[in-house]
Amino acid sequence: LYAHIPFCNTVCYYCACNKIITKNKSKADQYLDYLEKEILLVAEQLGCREKVIQLHFGGGTPTFLDDGQLARLMTMLGTHFEFLSDGEYSIEIDPRKVKRETMFRLAEYGFNRISVGVQDFDPAVQRAVSRVQSEQETRQVIAAGREAGMKSV
Repeated sequence: LYAHIPFCNTVCYYCACNKIITKNKSKADQYLDYLEKEILLVAEQLGCREKVIQLHFGGGTPTFLDDGQLARLMTMLGTHFEFLSDGEYSIEIDPRKVKRETMFRLAEYGFNRISVGVQDFDPAVQRAVSRVQSEQETRQVIAAGREAGMKSV
């Protein structure tokens, strides 16, 4: 099961994904309204609470969503799908924007795999692609993810 979260705070020049650049988190609310309708349509077509062994939130930047928005999305999905205990539940994150507490919250929602989006640690390359992300930020997020119980980084 894939959920596309198209929102980003800034443009990364290497990224060809479908995205909406904004710092206004409330822009995601209407998107979640539409996503809820689509989830309901799919669930109705399937006719039962399908089992999910893999979930991936991609983007954009899925961790653009605030705590309430992410909780809302997880509730929507949990209402219509059964997430198996041995599944792989993955989310793309931006280490520049994610705090340690966020990693634990993601684990509480069932996420057990994170993608941190490292393109390069060379500062010149990072500036060229508009994705300046320090090695220290990346290490801290990975450590927090491991501490929170992420199986895969």
